[in-house]
Amino acid sequence: MDVIPLHLGVSHFHTPAVAVMAMQEAVGRHNTYYGPNEGLPELRYALAQRYLEDENAPVPAEQILITHGAKHAIHLYLQSLLHPGDEVVALAPYWFAFPELIRQSGGKLVTVPANPEEGYAINLEDLRQKITPDTKLLILTNPGNPTGKVYSLAELQQVAHLLEEFPNLHLLSDEIYDGLAYQGRVNSFLHFEHLRDRVAVVNGFSKSFAMSGWRIGYLIAPFDILHKATELQLKLISGVSPFLQAGAAAATQHRHQIWQHFRTDLDTRRQLVIQELEQMPKLKFTVPDAGYYFTLQVDDCLQPKDPASPFQLVEEWAAALKDQVGLEVLCGTKMGMPTAVRMSFALPEEVLESALLRLKAFAS
Repeated sequence: MDVIPLHLGVSHFHTPAVAVMAMQEAVGRHNTYYGPNEGLPELRYALAQRYLEDENAPVPAEQILITHGAKHAIHLYLQSLLHPGDEVVALAPYWFAFPELIRQSGGKLVTVPANPEEGYAINLEDLRQKITPDTKLLILTNPGNPTGKVYSLAELQQVAHLLEEFPNLHLLSDEIYDGLAYQGRVNSFLHFEHLRDRVAVVNGFSKSFAMSGWRIGYLIAPFDILHKATELQLKLISGVSPFLQAGAAAATQHRHQIWQHFRTDLDTRRQLVIQELEQMPKLKFTVPDAGYYFTLQVDDCLQPKDPASPFQLVEEWAAALKDQVGLEVLCGTKMGMPTAVRMSFALPEEVLESALLRLKAFAS
């Protein structure tokens, strides 16, 4: 039986043609040598213009470091900020790579339990209780991965007040799915200019631009941290390929057309998944505001909620799903939600329809 990969963090879209053409033109001009370690000026300026136009947030191009993917940006930031023993608070469920990236940087992850029954809303009191004198950083993922949760400006304002309450607390906002919000736009934490000396934003081109193989991300951070990250990047990779950055600059300039096309396509698939999941009462879910994942809570398929179930752990349920009907999902254990799985719906229509039929047969 063929296996349908619902666990992957990539979409079915091809890279936008405008990015490919710009990259090819750069190669044709022999722009194939080392570029500036901090990134091509044309890409940094395009991103600065993007935040000015979309967020009314003045970000100097000099405050943007182009990195080898968003994961690399997070690594550089954590290495430049954390000291051994520093605590990092994150709301569960969180992106599965955060725990290891934090550990490698000497930090200790502290989690706020997931609250799917509240739509993954920020519970400020739960968050406040996790902050201690050792807490150095709070991580927000907006839109959420795996939840697709988009925080409202009012929720972000609450977090901003928390940073005002704790003047030694820094914040990292992972916003890599921000072009894929189905209603309205995603508010960047760059909105809060008075906190810029403690706020960093990570973003990139893998998700909202379908450019995962290009490995281009970026970090916007306070200058003291950015300088450390820039020096660290110089020692590690000497910058990102300039012809790839030329493609990313073109994609940035055409972002709204690209995002509108992607969102329209994905929303059709999202509605199909909602319609089918509503017929599977054992699988609980929250409709994602953005991105291309559903977080399925499979508690009712596990012991002890279902004494007749052969599965005690979500890993056992997921393994049976793959073995019996050929569907591979990502278990939530490493994302701080041990009775959930992440399921992508960014698949060709006929593949997604087949996957939903298989899921329904397994869940019943």
